[in-house]
Amino acid sequence: MSRNVVVAVGIIGFLASAGIAFAQTTNSGTATPSHPMILQVRSGGGVLMRGTISAVSSGSLTVQSWGGPWTVNVSSGTKVLPSGAALTDFKTGDFVGVLGTIDASANWTINATLVRDWTARQALNQEIRSNVQSVRQTMSSVPRVVQGKLSNLDTTTEAFTLTNAAGTAYTVTLNSDAKILGRNWATVTLSQATNGDRVRVFGTVSSTTIAASVFRDISVK
Repeated sequence: MSRNVVVAVGIIGFLASAGIAFAQTTNSGTATPSHPMILQVRSGGGVLMRGTISAVSSGSLTVQSWGGPWTVNVSSGTKVLPSGAALTDFKTGDFVGVLGTIDASANWTINATLVRDWTARQALNQEIRSNVQSVRQTMSSVPRVVQGKLSNLDTTTEAFTLTNAAGTAYTVTLNSDAKILGRNWATVTLSQATNGDRVRVFGTVSSTTIAASVFRDISVK
């Protein structure tokens, strides 16, 4: 046994008797290697666990990992990832990672310091890659990029003023199919933008008017 992985005797015995019962399975009952479950318990009670969500409730998750279902308490001090996610975004069937400590007052319970939804992260990465590719295609036909400070934002008409570093003010209107992105290229909504944000637009420029195909707010994660 490695020094940094110390599992309580009761857990070892339980897992030994359970055998394959807690391995991930397909409908045919065979083990699937796509998301390996992990359970590491340190001597001080620190835990690293990975498993699949079987239930989501207010303030906690039930995670199926080695030994069966674990209750994972999520408090206001718990870091929730991906960035910007909330516990309500987690879904049954998502694969998650948990860091925390064993709750000495309750069986099979972890007080989490960090929870990460790997399923949501994978979906976000795919979305970002798709957005980057789409913007590159847009730039091949609409190569003009203007960046500056946002003002006079009207989310109803999807129009605003963009003032560049030279002090030129552009009136910008978003096309009906315009992509609205944050700093990391993930999709956001225009209502997340705020006057004063640093933004970039890709579009057709006519004098000081821009019809934008892409709006990217560098100030929004």
